[in-house]
Amino acid sequence: MKSSWSRVVLGAVISAVLISLVLSDRFTGLAKRFEYDLYDLRINSFTTLEPDPRIVIVDIDERSLGEIGRWPWSRAVVSDLLDQLFDRYEAVLVGFDIVFSESDTRVELDAVQREINQRLTSGDPLSAESIIEALNPDSRLSDALQDRLVVLGYLFDNTLNAIERGSPGAPVIADKTPLSGISIPESNGVISSTEELRQHVIWSGFFDNPRVDSDGVYRRVPLLQRYRDDYYPSLPLAMMLSLLGESFVEPIIVTDSTKQFRSLSGISLASSIIPTDEQGSILVPYRGPQSSFQYVSAAQVLRGTADPTLLNGAIVLIGTSAAGLFDLRVTPFSSSYPGVEIHANILSALLDERYLHQPDYTAGFELVQLTLTAVILSLLIPFTSVVTSLFGTLLWFSLLVGFNYYAWTELNWVVPLGYTLILMMVLYLCLQVAGYFTEARRTAKLTSQFGRYIPPEVVQQLSKTDSEVQMSGESRELTIFFSDLRGFTSISEGLTPQQITRLMNIYLTEMTSVIHQYRGTIDKYIGDAIMAFWGAPLAETNHADLGLEAALVMQQRIAKVNEQLLNEGLPTVSVGMGLNTGVANVGNMGSSFRTTYTAMGDAVNIASRLEGLTKYYGCSIVVSEYVVEQTKGQAFRSLDLVRVKGKQEAIEIFEPFGAETALSTVQRDLLQLNDSALADYRAGQFSEAELHFQRILYQTPEDPISKIYLERIKSARINPTHEWSPIHSHSSK
Repeated sequence: MKSSWSRVVLGAVISAVLISLVLSDRFTGLAKRFEYDLYDLRINSFTTLEPDPRIVIVDIDERSLGEIGRWPWSRAVVSDLLDQLFDRYEAVLVGFDIVFSESDTRVELDAVQREINQRLTSGDPLSAESIIEALNPDSRLSDALQDRLVVLGYLFDNTLNAIERGSPGAPVIADKTPLSGISIPESNGVISSTEELRQHVIWSGFFDNPRVDSDGVYRRVPLLQRYRDDYYPSLPLAMMLSLLGESFVEPIIVTDSTKQFRSLSGISLASSIIPTDEQGSILVPYRGPQSSFQYVSAAQVLRGTADPTLLNGAIVLIGTSAAGLFDLRVTPFSSSYPGVEIHANILSALLDERYLHQPDYTAGFELVQLTLTAVILSLLIPFTSVVTSLFGTLLWFSLLVGFNYYAWTELNWVVPLGYTLILMMVLYLCLQVAGYFTEARRTAKLTSQFGRYIPPEVVQQLSKTDSEVQMSGESRELTIFFSDLRGFTSISEGLTPQQITRLMNIYLTEMTSVIHQYRGTIDKYIGDAIMAFWGAPLAETNHADLGLEAALVMQQRIAKVNEQLLNEGLPTVSVGMGLNTGVANVGNMGSSFRTTYTAMGDAVNIASRLEGLTKYYGCSIVVSEYVVEQTKGQAFRSLDLVRVKGKQEAIEIFEPFGAETALSTVQRDLLQLNDSALADYRAGQFSEAELHFQRILYQTPEDPISKIYLERIKSARINPTHEWSPIHSHSSK
């Protein structure tokens, strides 16, 4: 029990350390990676939405680069692309996952030639300035942007030597006061499109991501970033503002009762609420792996060969999947996922109000998970077997996974699971290993203490019990056994010391093996005598049955012993055995020089006296009434009411006949006659008792018990004045 509670304390210490690491966010990179991997597993397993037809990606792919030319394309080509999307294909909104940060001064010679020919035909002025102005790529793109729903992309620069090129456009938060003290990602620089382009669009949005996880995977992106004390929207959020005709979003701040704790929990856009983390970021709500949206090659749009049913009325994102343009990101699905499709996933979720989120209270759920795991496993493993603890651990694991699955699929909550599973694995392994070494150490200790007395399998079972063995002494109900070789003194006189040793080894080995077979404890060998007991150190509820069965088997084994003795030219032996059940003191007893695990007390003395009475009654085994009371299914012959030497209280003694179901008809008749005879004798009805005993002798002429009682009856008749008692007192040991 003490070792089990020490393992509980070990589990509590391990749990406290790991939980404190989780709460302080000081877990190792490997543990965080495990949490990330579990998140990615859930994304891959449970994200199975159909492609969203409302959003189409116009892809500057390898095919387009091969047909149009290398990037960057002339702004004239981009303006033609916009014209095609709005005029030919009737797109609703176009967002650029591209930044036009520098002016484009390139003019193709073919375009110049066409412009000159056209002016010659029409008679328009043919000056260089007018031709350049007409063919200016930036002017053409600027004209294409006018009066159209277009959102330009830009990126913030948060490096040490930040670049400031252009302006991010209009801020999205009107009242900045609620965000004071909130840790929104902040940048020092910006790279945006040229002023000439920006002045013709209402909204621009950033497409960089300062919230990439430590392993480089895009799992969350910010919807807001701070720049020069203003707050600006991401590209998907800016596109939503453009679609809804809104100018601002409002932050949703939660506080505690003291108003000292403030945290951002979401932003309000029109009539909908977008849940965010405390830094204004959202988990990317992926619809599925790459190509969860329709891709159309930019070259097809420019040539007018794209499928009009895909683009008509669609929201268009212009980006690239070409590897050479470096916009491929690492996501839970792929290590080369187009960045433009990440924006498409976010925009789709904004349209559907479909969000994966980790509310502040999921941290509370995680703490509850961790605490329950610590308590359950710390109490389960030390007090149960390996199989039971494994089953219980797996059951708790299943419950955690089931709750996590429900939270993900039904509530759209992302409840962290990795740290809880790490705690579960660490606790299970540490507590099982600690239990193994504790049990091994306990087994070794018990083996050193009891290996001489009890069989190894009992030592093993004893090591698995919760209770400590009281070596200093305790009172236990035991069944005590004594045996002695009859006439050994006269036998040994005719043998050499080597023969005596050999005889004793043969005899004691066979008897000891039987005692061990029946889970008994060898107390000591006293010359040719054996003392053993059942019920300690391992508590046995059926110690009387075990002791009696062992005594009966030992008597059977005497024939085997005698056969071996005869084969070696040694004399045969016979054994008397006494068995008693009672409370005795058991423990390590002795001196400072030597101790032994032994039993002492009246119950032990009675057992010794009963062994001595076997000679008087002519029986191989004599047991007390206390043994008879605690055994089941055994037949006994009552022998006498006796008062043994040193005891005033009388006890009834018996001779075991074996299992009741195995008795022969003759044995049953004998037991019945014996009971009747003793009943008459103890009532003082000597004539009736005498008749019964004579009938027993008629059936069993050499029955020593009947002879003893007939002699007592004769003596009582010869001395009628002598005070008679049915209790016989024995003065010898």
